[in-house]
Amino acid sequence: MAEWTDELKASVIAKYEAATPTAETSTEIVKNIAEALGDGFTVNGVRVILVKAGVYIKKGTTPAATTTADGTATKATRVNKADAMKALTDLIEGAGLEVDMDIISKLTGKAAVYFTEVIEKTIETEEEVLEED
Repeated sequence: MAEWTDELKASVIAKYEAATPTAETSTEIVKNIAEALGDGFTVNGVRVILVKAGVYIKKGTTPAATTTADGTATKATRVNKADAMKALTDLIEGAGLEVDMDIISKLTGKAAVYFTEVIEKTIETEEEVLEED
């Protein structure tokens, strides 16, 4: 059985994301990556790495519709969890605070996007108040 090192996992994730997967192409991309890795690495093994990283796009996945405050339906957009978590951690670090990855890693991609937007809005409001003074 082949061994999954951290470097190999990162490489697989990078290759998958570089291929810009969609619900229609995700399965084929995973298959190609597994074949490129060679003996000992399976399609299911690659898929598990991608799922754990929060980047795998499941075949047939369609974003759910959501309803806005005024009652109109909007189509949800897919959120790349890794990108959302990076944006949030960058924002926290930019504020001079320490990032608690135990907490951040438990967020969904949508939650990370939400908190990033809340923090950005708070910063904007604070800057406006400071400009008024």
